[in-house]
Amino acid sequence: MRNMHVFDIKTLRAKGGKDAKTGYVLDGDYFGLPWPSYGTPALKHPGTPFGLPWPCYGNPALKHPGTPNLYDTSKHIMDGGGNFRANFGVERDGVNLLAEDGSHSKGADLTTGYPEFDHVLLKKLGWWDELTDDEKNAAEGKNWKTDVSGGIIRVAMKNHGCHPFGNAKARANVWNFPDAIPVHREPLFSPRPDLIEKYPTYDDQKVRWRLPVLFKTVQQANKDAVKQYPLILTSGRLTEYQGGGDYTRSNKWLAELQQEMFVEINPKDANDRGIKNNEYVWLESPTKARLKIKSLVTERVASGTVFSPFHFSGWWMGKDILDKYPEGAAPWVRGEAINTATTYGYDIVTMMQETKTTLCQVMKA
Repeated sequence: MRNMHVFDIKTLRAKGGKDAKTGYVLDGDYFGLPWPSYGTPALKHPGTPFGLPWPCYGNPALKHPGTPNLYDTSKHIMDGGGNFRANFGVERDGVNLLAEDGSHSKGADLTTGYPEFDHVLLKKLGWWDELTDDEKNAAEGKNWKTDVSGGIIRVAMKNHGCHPFGNAKARANVWNFPDAIPVHREPLFSPRPDLIEKYPTYDDQKVRWRLPVLFKTVQQANKDAVKQYPLILTSGRLTEYQGGGDYTRSNKWLAELQQEMFVEINPKDANDRGIKNNEYVWLESPTKARLKIKSLVTERVASGTVFSPFHFSGWWMGKDILDKYPEGAAPWVRGEAINTATTYGYDIVTMMQETKTTLCQVMKA
């Protein structure tokens, strides 16, 4: 934030300048925390810029600026360009998984697909002697991820314009996922029980990561939950707060902008329930959790759906638990935590719990 003024708002790159406190020269870096940045300091890789920009490769001497767009082949790899990672082998069932001829980052010496770089590939390409003696000792038997000298990254990126993680095709058929080609599966708490038989969830897993994981059992036990809980609840972010919100709600300027936990509800659904704008309501979910929050009657949500932010805590089912905070530690703003109401669920692919959406009912408090 101290150096916002040096970044171009279109390219996201620093236009030049030195940080007065740290002495860091920012020229060419991408905005954010550019990672990965590959190689050793001598490589001077600028980083790889989009998002936070990442990845930013190598060690500080490489000076990689970050990667703003992960698969932008129109730029040199040392200028934030990239290609698709070779992370799934070089072939499957006799089909080549590496990029075809002509698909490569700008300026790359290898103009076709190639696997991840390691000591073997460098030797096959005749690039091994471009490492220093110290780098050779460190890189022997290693790949680009385990070579702590950064030599493999430096040679691949700076000397030859190649991405150290290889150059392959994107996968559409993901053979190691439960559904190699994505298919629709009804959620465990479905608003359409008539679709459960046609689009069932997964079978229960006996053991996964040491714990039993339930899918179909939960779905079948709750297939009629929509009769009691007809609204689809989605939780999400607010601009003013971050994460659980305890520290952003402790900032009085941010707390002033979002002072109360709320549920957005469509005017039709609000009218059906006798709910007016900006009054307390109860939000109840199939867990039987009841959250006391303010109503926000708005057409920003469609009829049949409601939205609540996930940045609040400090209330428990209608009660402010201010007395539970150490003296002076309570945030300026407190409210119900939406995850009190969200329901059981687990994504078998990303291995993440389901805390974003479920069914609910909203009623006057």
